[in-house]
Amino acid sequence: MNGEKSYLVSLPPIADGSSTSRLADELALAIHLGRLAPGAPLREVEIADANSVSRTIVRAALQRLEAQGLAEITLNKGARVRQPDAVAAEDMIELHVQLAALAARNAARRASAEQVETMAKFVALMEQVAADGGEPDAFQHLRIGFARALFAAAGPVLAERLQTAAPATPYHSRAMDDLRTREAQAEVAVHARHVLKAIESRSEDAAAVAAEMMLRRHAERTIVGKMRQPE
Repeated sequence: MNGEKSYLVSLPPIADGSSTSRLADELALAIHLGRLAPGAPLREVEIADANSVSRTIVRAALQRLEAQGLAEITLNKGARVRQPDAVAAEDMIELHVQLAALAARNAARRASAEQVETMAKFVALMEQVAADGGEPDAFQHLRIGFARALFAAAGPVLAERLQTAAPATPYHSRAMDDLRTREAQAEVAVHARHVLKAIESRSEDAAAVAAEMMLRRHAERTIVGKMRQPE
């Protein structure tokens, strides 16, 4: 598709910019984009070689993923991408809902003009991808960028905790399945636009409600709804 590369804008940075943070971020993105499936092994040696880092950095990055609920580490067996059951998934979604609502509320009060502009950039690109019928990967990349920009606008102290405790759009391939149609992408973009408008108008309650609706829609259409379906 012509112009597709323009969608792959840089994501807002996360955490402290250290090698551990960057590696954890790259692995988390691979999980969010479905490139690392639930149950996939996360082998220290392979990750270290592929990223030209030490195994010490890999271990620290994997521990961060475990803390975020994206990986599980078992003694003498190593690490794997976490495969949550329905109850765990619902608990995780509820955590994300509450944190996103808090972030939106704080962003409505604290966001600078530059931070609002960054959020607006990601929303506009999401709308463009949806209008063009773009690839799910491109849309998910922008969705993550919007979430990071939202967390960053919540204020420095809260942002640091939000970005590590609530990775943008949990989980893996199920989140991608919802983005394979133009209509679904457009629906997600509308929710993000509502969050942005509330923040621009400095309406804290409206921003929190819009963020909660955005996350609950994601939960029902991707994680929770599908995990409730019978095999």
